[in-house]
Amino acid sequence: MNPATGAEYAPPVQIDADELTNDEALWYTPPLTAGTKTLLQISPNKADWVDVRAPNSDYSFTYYEAPHITSISPTFGPVKDENIEMTIDGRNFECPDPACKHLRVRFGEPPHGIYMPATLESSTRIKVKVPKYTKPDVLRVELTLNGADYTHDSKTYGFYDPYVIDVQPRLISADGSTVVTIRGIGFVDSGEIKAKFANATHPI
Repeated sequence: MNPATGAEYAPPVQIDADELTNDEALWYTPPLTAGTKTLLQISPNKADWVDVRAPNSDYSFTYYEAPHITSISPTFGPVKDENIEMTIDGRNFECPDPACKHLRVRFGEPPHGIYMPATLESSTRIKVKVPKYTKPDVLRVELTLNGADYTHDSKTYGFYDPYVIDVQPRLISADGSTVVTIRGIGFVDSGEIKAKFANATHPI
């Protein structure tokens, strides 16, 4: 513990770099409890250590509870619509800075993801505008609170623009046993697809 601040510090542990080039090194950090402060040091020979920290600070990182998305609503909508607002519910939605300036929602996968600014409403809810998209597709929806770490909760949003080309067969059994195939383009597996068999007075 730091006697000046009372903050909990992580015990020292040595970790080899996961990726290393002439000008960059990548590590995956070990798991620790939220609120723990850590000092990152690097060494080319495991003997001479150099601190990596912000100016006027005695640590490099502070651990926090990672956010998780539990649900999004809506889960699908038409393409080229800029007026759809999505509600994201989850837990641990707490920005590391008071202004929440790094809060973003990513639609799709990097490097071609669409990054949208979002609004933090509470520790369990975020609001974001669904971006306009050019074609029917299903994109993953993930968020970041610090501009670097994104959730990995596999929530998806479907953009649809359906157009029916054909229906087969044209004659169906009166006992309701015929399997009908609808062919077209722009369909999205939203989980809520329905078909309506109808005449002028009795839709089903």
